[in-house]
Amino acid sequence: MAQQKLANSLNWTLLHVLIAICEEGSISAAADRLNITQSAVSQNLKKLEEQLDSQLIIRNTKPLELTPIGRYCLQVAQMIFTEITSIEAMKGTNLHLLEGNIKLLVASRLHNPKYNDFLVYFKKKYPNITLDLTVKSSMDILNDLKQKNPAIGICLARHTSDTLNQKLLFNQRYYLYCGYHHPLFSVKELDFTSLLKESFIVFNSEAIGDVLSPITVFKAAHDFTGRVSAYTNNLDELVRLIYTGYGIGALPDQFVAATHLESKLRRLPPKDGIADVPVYIFWHKYRALSAIEAKFIEEILAFDISL
Repeated sequence: MAQQKLANSLNWTLLHVLIAICEEGSISAAADRLNITQSAVSQNLKKLEEQLDSQLIIRNTKPLELTPIGRYCLQVAQMIFTEITSIEAMKGTNLHLLEGNIKLLVASRLHNPKYNDFLVYFKKKYPNITLDLTVKSSMDILNDLKQKNPAIGICLARHTSDTLNQKLLFNQRYYLYCGYHHPLFSVKELDFTSLLKESFIVFNSEAIGDVLSPITVFKAAHDFTGRVSAYTNNLDELVRLIYTGYGIGALPDQFVAATHLESKLRRLPPKDGIADVPVYIFWHKYRALSAIEAKFIEEILAFDISL
């Protein structure tokens, strides 16, 4: 009877506040997320602990720590949240009623025609869902997601994470290019061996172990001996340096096709390119997804945007 009394009296809002505190890592951050005062968050937490007759959070600890009953309560709350949000997703013919914001963290300069087609499809099917896109480096995106920030990430990655779900979306094929002001641009017949001593422009993430390290592995395997003439962490600047003749460099083919400089860049041998770099979609394993987040992930994976 005591268990039934708790089930009848427990307020879902209190559990929602607990989820926000744990996912955000502090009462102040939870207050910002829920758009209420810190005092209101503290009072809701206190009320929940009183109803459960148990301490849930150990105060004044950094990072925030849960008691054993607190951890179990969080798991139950997240399961309930998932079930509640799934109701909206299962409305079938009322899919157009799904609404809200999806926060997307996206690596810069990802170009894929099928990804564009997916965005057109998703907008038509779910006109009331708003995409809140922020462009960041792949490393920053993964770090943000590991903090259980309410977001979905689309970026490059070399290593899997124990705390993140990841699914392959597509591969970006990289080719070697020279620019309009480079001596090779006007050479009629080019073979692969003629490139081996050319100076290179290098993207910072081509370091071994980083997301573009397959490019470095290719150059090492084929005995490229040219000097590095420039480094950059910005794809637009890499294109500028290639165009102005500082050296040859590796670029994703779909990106080049989408720039106004396509006629000022020349693709170099080998004709099949030098590396495939995978682009993944990421989300945290232990953060409950909203109905619209779950729907976005489901739809983009079903759409199959692989090239």
